[in-house]
Amino acid sequence: MNIKYLFVAFAAVAMFAACEEKPEPKPEDPYIEVNPDKIEATWEGIVSEIEVKSNCKWNISKTDAEGAAVDWVKCNVTSGADNMILQVKVSKNDFEEERTAVVTLINDGAKAFIDVKQGGNPNSSKPKLLELAFDFSAGGLDSWPSSKEADWSSLKNCDSGCATDNGGTATENSHRRAQVTFTLDGVGYDFTYADPNGAEKHNIYLDPTKGVYVGTLRYFGIPALAGKKIVKIEMVNNASNKDPEKFTRNVGVTKWVFHKDVTVDQFQYVEGGEPQNQAATDGTVYTYELSGTAPNTIYWLNASTNACIIKSLKLYYADADGSEEPLGPEPADPQPTTPDPDPGTDPNPGQDPDPNALTLSFPFTGDPFDGWPTAAKYDHVDGGIECVYPLDGKDYIFVPADCGTASAGQAFWQPPVEGAAGYFALNAQYRYLGLPALEGYALIKVVCHNVKLTSTTPKVGITTLINPTAAHPSNDAYVAGGQLQSWNPEGGEVYTYSLSGTAANTRYYIYAYAKGAISLLELTYNPVK
Repeated sequence: MNIKYLFVAFAAVAMFAACEEKPEPKPEDPYIEVNPDKIEATWEGIVSEIEVKSNCKWNISKTDAEGAAVDWVKCNVTSGADNMILQVKVSKNDFEEERTAVVTLINDGAKAFIDVKQGGNPNSSKPKLLELAFDFSAGGLDSWPSSKEADWSSLKNCDSGCATDNGGTATENSHRRAQVTFTLDGVGYDFTYADPNGAEKHNIYLDPTKGVYVGTLRYFGIPALAGKKIVKIEMVNNASNKDPEKFTRNVGVTKWVFHKDVTVDQFQYVEGGEPQNQAATDGTVYTYELSGTAPNTIYWLNASTNACIIKSLKLYYADADGSEEPLGPEPADPQPTTPDPDPGTDPNPGQDPDPNALTLSFPFTGDPFDGWPTAAKYDHVDGGIECVYPLDGKDYIFVPADCGTASAGQAFWQPPVEGAAGYFALNAQYRYLGLPALEGYALIKVVCHNVKLTSTTPKVGITTLINPTAAHPSNDAYVAGGQLQSWNPEGGEVYTYSLSGTAANTRYYIYAYAKGAISLLELTYNPVK
């Protein structure tokens, strides 16, 4: 046999064998790289461009050293994939102290970190805050009452004249209160347990392994410090094993302890201390940015719907500057509120439609148009996001929005999923949907078709503005005829707001006092000469 052909045959066999033995290629491991991985900003603030190299999808979080979310670092996206240029904005630092944060790009199998450091403001007029951290699940508080039946009579009386245990039901407006001490770095800080008038059991006590148990309509007073006022509270609630869609832990910061029969909407909340539903998993930090507080004054954490367990608190105090108003006397009895109108009724006759009135119908059951937010978490934008809704050849501008201090928007168009129709979601309180402002036309009627979002009873009204802080609008911010209505949480109802006193070329806002969802929106405008 020709040697040349024999060699070729052997080579072919070898190549075939090599191909047979070659292993299947392994999928490439996910990776994320950032350059630079450090940002150093002056107090004035900065915008940095970060080169991201990746072979996977990733999400972004922005946290401080304790893992709490920060809002002074912002990114131009909340998620991304593969290679791109990420913009990171560090806002102006109004305080004299330096601050740090970490921007994390994360995938199930990969992470990348951007360390952010910003210098303090040498021109700051804002005093340095006193920061106190209290962990109620760390032990060492054996003297604190640990059951509903605990005897309060041996506890310290409040300096403000609060009564200790009086042997049962409190007399009119003399709530049962007593103080307990938390020693931190050698200093004793007094917290206050309080029952409302008429309480038969205390129902506020320390669970040594979990934290301070605060029963429904019970109060936990935070320390009152001479010469300092509370301006910020960061709270961690112990984990709930209940469905957050069906179970609410609405915890807020109140000014006073009220009677047992007070309704939820009668609580006097501190500005910025309005209730937040703390039904999330363990470790979530809930932040209350407070204003209008006075020095040497007790303010109260209150669970208005279901009991909560306070695992830890971080309290921030500012120096009093002499301009603070005293809290004033506690009201003897909250005034009753006007009951909500029946679903579907017209609470205010409003303006009559003009013969040339313009009625527009905007369904949200289909796919969102380009530019609309479609998820519950997206970067907060002051004043909201202008979104175009094309209808009959014209573009109408809506504005999904949230209060000025929100960390993330939760007013968005939910796309259809798995055969279920879409809807516009006001997924939390303090969320808004700005309605089109039409030149030469005034809005006179808003008709909302609601759908089920959660088991929480939605409360929705029409306002003239977006509140700049996490607080409900004042009564005079509602349009005449646009006062709050309670919606059926199961959906399927129609709610009409007949408005008066509105102006042409003016944007008004659907406001969620409590979350709600809209499948169809009908707007009627009168021409204005």
